[in-house]
Amino acid sequence: MPTLQDVEDAIGALENYVAAQIPIITRGIQRLTDDLRRYGPPELPPLPEMPSIPLFASIPPPPPPVPSSPPQNLNDKVGGWVVSHRRGLVGAATVVGVGLAAGGWIYWSSKRIASAAAKAQARAKGAKEVVVLLGADSPLGHLVIQDLRANDYIVIASVSAPESVSEVERLGKGFVKALVLDPTDPSSTAPFLRSLQSTLSLKFPIAPGDPYAPCPPSEIPTLVSMISLLSLSPAGQPSTTDVGGSAASLPGDPPASIVDMSIPKEYLPHLVATHLTPLNIIQSLLPLFRTSNKKANVKPTIVVALPGGPESTGLVGQQAATAMSNSAMAKGLEILRREIALTPDVAGTRVVVIDVGKLAAGRTRPSRRPRRPTDPQRFADAVLRVVGGSQIFFGPHAPQRSLFANSLLSLSIAAGDWWRGNRFSVGAGAGTYSAASYLPLWILDPLILLPQRLIAYRDWMRQKTRNLREDVARERQRRREREREKEAQRELEENEGKQMVVVPKPRDRTTSQSSAASATGSGNGDAASGSPASVPSEVPDNASEPDSENGVPSAPASEPGGHHMGESWVMDVDAEGHASQTQA
Repeated sequence: MPTLQDVEDAIGALENYVAAQIPIITRGIQRLTDDLRRYGPPELPPLPEMPSIPLFASIPPPPPPVPSSPPQNLNDKVGGWVVSHRRGLVGAATVVGVGLAAGGWIYWSSKRIASAAAKAQARAKGAKEVVVLLGADSPLGHLVIQDLRANDYIVIASVSAPESVSEVERLGKGFVKALVLDPTDPSSTAPFLRSLQSTLSLKFPIAPGDPYAPCPPSEIPTLVSMISLLSLSPAGQPSTTDVGGSAASLPGDPPASIVDMSIPKEYLPHLVATHLTPLNIIQSLLPLFRTSNKKANVKPTIVVALPGGPESTGLVGQQAATAMSNSAMAKGLEILRREIALTPDVAGTRVVVIDVGKLAAGRTRPSRRPRRPTDPQRFADAVLRVVGGSQIFFGPHAPQRSLFANSLLSLSIAAGDWWRGNRFSVGAGAGTYSAASYLPLWILDPLILLPQRLIAYRDWMRQKTRNLREDVARERQRRREREREKEAQRELEENEGKQMVVVPKPRDRTTSQSSAASATGSGNGDAASGSPASVPSEVPDNASEPDSENGVPSAPASEPGGHHMGESWVMDVDAEGHASQTQA
């Protein structure tokens, strides 16, 4: 057996042999490459031909295999069966659909009619549903009370003064109870809630002899709705003295602008009356709505009326306090609606906001403005629609209709409620301002300021026109004065061009002739000297002559024959030499 040293020696000898053969291999490869370049590759001899077998012919290629159809799944099988039996399936579907529709229609209609009949019987025995109305001592409150009583609701109303209790209770004939609530005083909320709790246990109608008779437990009415009119400003409700519907602001209303408003004295009472008091009462009535929510066919509602005019968008100079409290109340009700939806006990309670626009106090008269106030009855109908739902169309006071008409009416009512949602507008201008409040601020702010800017531009144009007219009038007056001055100057120059001559009347013929001769001589002398004035040669006999000493005409004296001595005559001689005489 070779040792390790022998193996190493063999490997060393192999390495020496390979190293010695490498140059030979390199030269052989180089010589082979040169030969291939010089002579090309070597040619192989041709292969000998193989004799063919004449007994076998050429075999054609086999045909391609037929593709197999893929396996059908359940959908393909069902689709194929439907296609092959389509006529029978269409007929069966038509029969089943018509049958289900007719059956559902009959069942739903009979159920609604039975429910309406049961409710009518319950109302025939006595009113069982209570509605709390805040702010009933107003024109809108009276309309709402009348509509609620027409549909057999018990109304518990709040009034701000004890003097209005009898007036409000007179509208219900025992089914309306008025309680005093001062919305500006937070301390009056607790007594009002206690009175409300005790009123719910009374027996309605309230008898005049025993107004505090208790109600049996089986006949205790159920609170189904709360309506608040406290958030409406005095300008948002119709005035009883204004037929056109524009109500004047009551004394004590906050100023229109925040700059002129006293926050502690003016805005805080307004905020308490329109926002804090209604929200506090709504919060206190939620436990009572839990009881109503447990009963079938009863869905409690909370209805709050808010100003829907310029106050909803915050127009400049349009009741800033009302706009701020309006925004606070709207946001609070929005949050309350979401919280109620997450609370199982009161999840069925509906919170509705009504934006009230311009309402008329009575029959509207023609106006030159394109927008006229809306009839307040539309507001009362909208409130009743929210409180009563579809029962006002199918209740005991509704007219008799066919089954098809009731179905169409139900569909239209459901579509209308879905379209209006939980906030809608009633009154002239409310929809416009509500839609404008959803615009972005970079569009809304210029639109709000546009009327004031147009009014300022109009006033500026009027002032400029007035100033221009005054300037034109002053210029005309100055022209007239200059023309009068020129006319006066012209007359003065004409008067200066005249010369006035005073000649005394001679005492006798001789004196007259001598005076005339002397006057003629002096006149010729003046003409010869170039004087502009010349005296005619003939002088009247009755001309007076001046005094010899002071040049003053002598006093007239009487002459025989009816002539007066000393009469004065004035002779005017113009620049051309024409003379005229007048008696002085």
